[in-house]
Amino acid sequence: MSDQQSRSRHLIDPEIMSAVDLIPTTDLTYSKLIESRENQSKMMPQIDITEKFPVTFEEKAVPSYFGGPAIRIEIIKPKQSKYDKMPLYYSIHGGGMVMGSPVGERMSNAALAVQHGFCCVSVYYRLAPEHVQPSQLQDCYSGLKWCIEHAEELGIDKQKVALAGSSAGAGLAAGVALYIRDQKEFDIQHLRLIRPMLDDRTSAAPDHPYAGEFIWNNRSNYFGWKSVLGHEPGQEEVSEYYVPARAKSLAGLPPTYINIGTVDLFIDEALLFTKQLAFDGVLVELHVYPGYHHLSPMFPNAHYSKEGAESSEHALLKALELL
Repeated sequence: MSDQQSRSRHLIDPEIMSAVDLIPTTDLTYSKLIESRENQSKMMPQIDITEKFPVTFEEKAVPSYFGGPAIRIEIIKPKQSKYDKMPLYYSIHGGGMVMGSPVGERMSNAALAVQHGFCCVSVYYRLAPEHVQPSQLQDCYSGLKWCIEHAEELGIDKQKVALAGSSAGAGLAAGVALYIRDQKEFDIQHLRLIRPMLDDRTSAAPDHPYAGEFIWNNRSNYFGWKSVLGHEPGQEEVSEYYVPARAKSLAGLPPTYINIGTVDLFIDEALLFTKQLAFDGVLVELHVYPGYHHLSPMFPNAHYSKEGAESSEHALLKALELL
């Protein structure tokens, strides 16, 4: 599509415009998936974080509580924590339900561990389409439950637990939070949703007039949802644990932070989810960034990227009573 035909190029913040040209928007399909995974893997920073930060790094295989295969997690801790019991930051990576790994989160998790004394854990959940729900829910929940049950071993405070995710990881985090609420086995104190992928019905709807033209479009979104659900998106009777926007009530969720860009495909579902959280009596903080697309984190020094980092950090520390 030429610049003249583009719906939304003129709306993109100039500070983050270059991503649109660096990473061409393609419609993700089964035939393109392996190549896309390989390309994404090559883009991941191959850095030994223990050389850049005063942290420890450990990979562990933990059991599934649902009889599934063992789940890989990464644990990053500060070498010198400011707490006897560390707060836990449990993060779920993005990738449209079909790609990604915790590798891309290592730098930010290490920084969080050093600056604020967190034990940061990331989970390798099974990817679609090879594995459909409830595989993802079970893996993400099992990893977190293992951390809670091994709080003494990890040196964490079970009363200061944050659950976080970006993009597909944010959708999974919201689903896990609903499952935690209903299972009543343990509690979390904060939910962080960055550019969240919350609603399969978006992929079955007509294109947004301005959002989702670049980076992650609705054809790729359709592929991601169909892959993880194992059926056509937009059908009735889909579990809210798989599609959090389907929840009848969000009451009982912990204080929640959401940020989203105005040209991000997920703008509408993030706004509706925020509205539902407020309606159901959940403390929610929403930040909407003008002209920000789905790859805005590629530009950490851009104005609204810095604002987002500061506001999300403040929300995290406030919810866990660390301020």
